[in-house]
Amino acid sequence: MTSAINFTSINENFPVAGQDNDTQVFRDNFDTIKTSFQTAYTEVTALQAATEGLALDAYDEVEAGVYGSNFNNRIIHSAVLQNSFERKFDGGNITAPLTIDYENGNYQVYRIGANTTIDFLNFPDDESVPSKNGKVTLELYGDGNLGGRTVTFSTSGGTVIKKNATFPTTFTLTSAEAAAGAGNPVIIEVWQNKGDRIFLNYVGQFSS
Repeated sequence: MTSAINFTSINENFPVAGQDNDTQVFRDNFDTIKTSFQTAYTEVTALQAATEGLALDAYDEVEAGVYGSNFNNRIIHSAVLQNSFERKFDGGNITAPLTIDYENGNYQVYRIGANTTIDFLNFPDDESVPSKNGKVTLELYGDGNLGGRTVTFSTSGGTVIKKNATFPTTFTLTSAEAAAGAGNPVIIEVWQNKGDRIFLNYVGQFSS
């Protein structure tokens, strides 16, 4: 929007040195300045209300600072994205029960080194306004163990897991990640938009 502050009405050449200046111009200038301050106050207050909770702190990867701008559940619409990315989170080697935290990012990588259980945290689970759908893509590896590593997916609080038709009955990871990008990861998509269900889509195992 264009600001309504009226600065052009201020006579910046007044008062004139060495002359008997009309006090009315003084009053007009001060009136315009006051009105402009009032307009600025109104505009800034409206802007602050519209962007309440918007943090502009840069995320510090090393110091684990703030995750960039926090739009506080506001909807961004009519936007054109170019050369944009999803945040990748590398969860490392896992030998204990694993919790997939939605807040870590929309693409997460794990190397499973033991038979384990995976559950989920901080996915959207209500019908609040605006209604939300949270989705995470998982890139999963085993550790090269001869029999593979069996993974069981679990939930709590009555949430049901829904799997697509090609999802393996027994989910086993057989391929370890090697140097230079070698290894055959299994890709799974996870999404949730209601508290009573989580969807698991088995995309497949990718080979070289």
